[in-house]
Amino acid sequence: MNLPPKQRMKNNFPVENDKPVRKLLSEWRVVAKLPPRFQEGVWERIGNFEKQFAPNVWSAAWKQFATLLTRPAFATAYLTIFLLIGVSAGCERGESKTAHIKSDLQARYVQMVDPYQAPR
Repeated sequence: MNLPPKQRMKNNFPVENDKPVRKLLSEWRVVAKLPPRFQEGVWERIGNFEKQFAPNVWSAAWKQFATLLTRPAFATAYLTIFLLIGVSAGCERGESKTAHIKSDLQARYVQMVDPYQAPR
């Protein structure tokens, strides 16, 4: 059943009462006066509202970054870079710890072979 949109909507008012209501609405006029500087006050409130929700630099940068992360190529590159940084930092930390342990073991070996050898 393909009816035009007006005919599909439920009509709350009978059609026969439509003409008097339309006539009454067309005759109705607002006679209230606006307070002084009304328009100026409205623009001031709009400006204050916009300042309240104005994005700062960090939130704008974060939003841009989050948008970039939705791209598979960028997300893969980002993940790869941080994995490489993590692995590199872990290797560096492991090498420095290994060097420290190796030095400590060498000193212990020398003390074990020659008990009179002073520790370094």
